[in-house]
Order: sequence, then structure tokens, then C-alpha cells
Amino acid sequence: MAAFLRIKNRRTTRWSVVERPSRATAEAIVATAAAMACADGQAEPAERAALHAFLRRHGFLILHGRDLLTAYDDAVSRTPRGTTPDPSPTVARLQPLAGTHAGMLAATAAAHVAVADGVTWPQEIALLRVIRDRLGISAGGIVTRR
Repeated sequence: MAAFLRIKNRRTTRWSVVERPSRATAEAIVATAAAMACADGQAEPAERAALHAFLRRHGFLILHGRDLLTAYDDAVSRTPRGTTPDPSPTVARLQPLAGTHAGMLAATAAAHVAVADGVTWPQEIALLRVIRDRLGISAGGIVTRR
């Protein structure tokens, strides 16, 4: 689910290979973040801001554009306020990312969104555990291949 680029390090004459996450990976991360934002019954602006910062920091906005945030907004708006959506479709969408660096990014994005509003609800913690288990990430943050 990722393409690779060769880039030259400006400080040295070495070339590095870096992973360039695919659009499908970016969309899975955004869907996971939206499910996490809605897990407690209402998505807060701080959660969207946390996702925006995460996407910017990891280069997703440069690679795939700001319409990733529009996809987040659409996913959040499809969930009626005060209800908790079924995360099964979103979690199932993460299966191809299991055991990869992209999977770790998805789990990290979900964790950033979970803590963004200052309160981590039991539903958010439970969803984080499901995401971690689906992606093959141990409680210590170690990625295991499945």
C-alpha cells in the first residue's frame, strides 16, 4: 500500500529510501480518526485539529491534499450527534495495514485524536485496543507481523 522514493540527504551524499504512503493508506487513517472522534458520541474541533496537525507533520497533506480533511468532515457528519457508530467497517479497513509502518501511523493518529479534547472516554480506550489488536501492535508499541 505504499510507494517508495529515493531521496538525497542534503547534509551527506547518501541516498535514502523513504516510504510514501498511498492514498488508500491515507484514507484508512482518516477513517480511523473519524471513528475515534465519534466514539464518545460527539466529535470536537480539537480532535479535527489534532488530525490536521498529524497529517501535516507526517506529510499526508502535501502528498494527498487537504481533501483528506474533507473526507474526515464527511465521515463525522454521517454520524448523528450523541450516537456511537459501529467501528467494525473502519477497523476491518485497517487489516491490510497490519504489521506495517502505516499501521503504526493509523494507531498513532487514532491516539492523537482520542486525547485531543482532554478527556479519554472508556469507548475511546476500547476502540484504541481494538485498533491496536487488529493492527498487530503489542501493548508496548511493538509491531508484530501477522
